[in-house]
Amino acid sequence: MFRRAFNTLTGRNASNGVKVTKNTAKVTKSKPAQAKINKVSKAGKSLSASEIIKQAHENEKKLHKYDSKLPIVWIDCEMTGLDHKNDVIIEICCLITDKDLKLIDEEGYESVIHQDQIRMDQMDEWCTQHHGSSGLTEKVVKSTKTMGQVEEELLEYLRKYMNKGVGILAGNSVHMDRLFMLKDMPRVVDYLTYRIIDVSSVMEIAKRFNPAVLAGQPRKQTAHTARADIIESIAQLAYFQQAFLKAPTPVVPAPSTPTPTLTRKT
Repeated sequence: MFRRAFNTLTGRNASNGVKVTKNTAKVTKSKPAQAKINKVSKAGKSLSASEIIKQAHENEKKLHKYDSKLPIVWIDCEMTGLDHKNDVIIEICCLITDKDLKLIDEEGYESVIHQDQIRMDQMDEWCTQHHGSSGLTEKVVKSTKTMGQVEEELLEYLRKYMNKGVGILAGNSVHMDRLFMLKDMPRVVDYLTYRIIDVSSVMEIAKRFNPAVLAGQPRKQTAHTARADIIESIAQLAYFQQAFLKAPTPVVPAPSTPTPTLTRKT
């Protein structure tokens, strides 16, 4: 991949009509290649070999985005209920971290999807109370965004930071979010790998194998907004990483004492 990026910059592809001199300081070009050479040049000056290599590395980085950091795509949805066949997503938030749980983009993506007041009045008691007290119900009614529009925006956001099939979906009981997204935002699900990181599963494993670990986990604020839930999930997994999933310190063997060589007296 890097060789292809380098060849594009140095003009070694015969089809583009570019020829690079031995010291790469001077570039001769045919008319069809003029546009490409303009991208390689700085203020009309030819690039040196080191500059060409540096730009090739930058192009390679843009091509692979954050794939090498094994991005974790944290998504949380607020719905009108838990019946994935009849209820719908009304709020979605996405934050992306690297494999070490460090945010790649602090702003993230967050949006509210429109539903009319009649639809919101059909929610069950729990959703009516919590979405009403958090202000989400009012935001949903006032929002002008459709499900399709939000799906496209979220897909574009993911494309900025990773290639298809690289990011892994994560969250608490995130299988439920994925179930709704399969219906409401199937293209987003398709862009990610089919595997998931379910923090709730880690908690349940700890409860059964090492229950003492649960005593120190961060307390949830139960704000029940998509962004707040994600931040709590990241903090929870970071705790389990240190308290439960951290690799033991490897034991370094002591240096062996060399065996003395015995010589036979004659």
